[in-house]
Amino acid sequence: MIERTTERREFQLVALDCPSCGAPIAAEGEDVVYYCTACRNGYRFDPEGRRLVAVEVAFVSLPHTSVDLYKPFWLVSARVSIEERLAAGGVFSGLMGFFLGDRSDSLAPVGEGVFAIPAFPGPLDAVTELTRRYTEALPELGERLGERLLGGCYDEADAHKMAHFALIASEVDKPDTLQDLDYDIEFGEMRLLGVPFVRKGETLADAIFDIRI
Repeated sequence: MIERTTERREFQLVALDCPSCGAPIAAEGEDVVYYCTACRNGYRFDPEGRRLVAVEVAFVSLPHTSVDLYKPFWLVSARVSIEERLAAGGVFSGLMGFFLGDRSDSLAPVGEGVFAIPAFPGPLDAVTELTRRYTEALPELGERLGERLLGGCYDEADAHKMAHFALIASEVDKPDTLQDLDYDIEFGEMRLLGVPFVRKGETLADAIFDIRI
């Protein structure tokens, strides 16, 4: 891969050989997450150390379904806490409701869970919907080992930003009037999940919810 150095605006070549087995790793031009099909180990690029750092990778198991490719999602453990919410009525729904559950009526609700954030670009509404649907579906998704995984060009910081956006977007979509919301997200460990996609003409759609990107 080619990495741009910020100090001198130069480029530096970084070898894409698997740190575990030495096999070459397939990647697309903007990728920052990688998967070695030889030894089934995953990595992310560390721009400060300019090296590949190990990250856990799994793939969604979807038996009896023809899959064209797997796209990478960041799985981000998180602790969501609400300091204040002012609205015309109703309790939390969307991702807020998913994380907080039956704690949504308490004075300072706190909940823990895992966000599923696409690590690839797409229409904002589709990426937001993918985030919501796969975050809510994670507890029931089976996992398997080993497929090709390409197209992961968003890093951990991007995933954190998308988690904030998706959380707020799902709350704003509620049928009440949100006036004020003071919340916090504490992010924890991250890993990668390969999600199955199928080709639909000139577009791609995930193989479970048929959300097109």
